Amino acid sequence: MVRQFEVKPNAYVYTSLMKGLCEKGDVDAAVRLKEEITGDADIVLDSAVYATLVRALFWVGRKCEVVGLLEEMKRRGIVADTVVYNAMIAGFCEDGRDPCAAFAVLEDMKKSGCKVDVVSYNTLLAGLCKLGRWQDASELLEDMPRRGCSPDVVTYRILFDAMCADGAFQEADQVLDEMVFKGFAPSKDGARIFVQGIVRKGNSSLESMLYRLANVNALESSGWERAVISVLNDLAEPRIEKQLDSLRIA
Repeated sequence: MVRQFEVKPNAYVYTSLMKGLCEKGDVDAAVRLKEEITGDADIVLDSAVYATLVRALFWVGRKCEVVGLLEEMKRRGIVADTVVYNAMIAGFCEDGRDPCAAFAVLEDMKKSGCKVDVVSYNTLLAGLCKLGRWQDASELLEDMPRRGCSPDVVTYRILFDAMCADGAFQEADQVLDEMVFKGFAPSKDGARIFVQGIVRKGNSSLESMLYRLANVNALESSGWERAVISVLNDLAEPRIEKQLDSLRIA
């Protein structure tokens, strides 16, 4: 760019290159690029650069260095925005066995006047569900409107999938009700696992469940086949029992 075309890279170009280096695990090279930017008065550093490094430091197990990055941002007059905070929330959720630190970041966002968005909550929900704590995730979802943030389709899918994976199909059924009411559809994988679980347990709510999934076009052909076979088997059982009774009498 510079030598052949005399085009000077801007902050977006540097950030993209840093992301690529971080994804390859070469955080040190990404940090050197950041230092190169800071030495160029024509390039304005923004929060996206630091958010990229924050996520990378968590990925490579160097979260202790995040504090230094935040202090550097403060010295340079760069405000930690939602992107930076969400990077920390994601890092703590993926890195630790206890999401308490992620919740602390959420509270710090509020105190600093930074807007907590649905990505912040979805990241926390995913972290809780990954630890098998979908009950806590369910409580957080219910609390989101009071906190000034409405759940989106991703929010519900995270919780629904976690419940199905844990075999909590009754609770997942309640979440499905709310999803369909809002016009949200579960993921294809989530719907498939849900149908398999309902069919396996012989749940009497199969017809209702199919109707709701059909309303949001969430069921693939294989799911319909499995459900229909289950219904036909259920209908056949009374006829078989009746025939056996007649044989016994004869």
